[in-house]
Amino acid sequence: MKNIHSFVVATVLGLVCFHARAKEVSSHRLCVANDEPVFSCTLQGNTHKMVSLCASPASAQGERTFRYLFGYPSKIELTYPSSDSDADSFTLTHLVYAGATGGSAYAFTNDGYKYILYSIEGTGLKRSGLLVQHVGQLHAASDLNCTPSALVESGDELIPKWKADQDIDAHGLPSTR
Repeated sequence: MKNIHSFVVATVLGLVCFHARAKEVSSHRLCVANDEPVFSCTLQGNTHKMVSLCASPASAQGERTFRYLFGYPSKIELTYPSSDSDADSFTLTHLVYAGATGGSAYAFTNDGYKYILYSIEGTGLKRSGLLVQHVGQLHAASDLNCTPSALVESGDELIPKWKADQDIDAHGLPSTR
């Protein structure tokens, strides 16, 4: 009887540890279980909000749909697009800077704002986050940085041939005031 009790306790502890690790792995993204995160992180600051760009599983034709989500797992504050009709409105711009530094910027425009998820890495530099910019303005109204250890980025292999954002391509990422 003691061996059975020990086995049950060990099994329960193992499952608890496995569940905690699984929760930790998925805790930095808002994507649903079958979606793959293209870009996802917990934002710095007291609120610990998250931002994710998620790709659905590929259809039989190899097509995916993409969704931007912002908020908490229990309360999504912004989902874009609200329907599949706007799914082609995302852009992907490759960022190139001096000193072997570069990255990616995923962007879309919604209700007069441009939302830019970015990741930059190079010699001594690693930065990622969310820029929110009023359309037509030069500077970003908001710059929310990702918690460095919380960034999940799949790379461009999930992305179809999205066009580049003309403003970002010409001028780089907008600065904050």
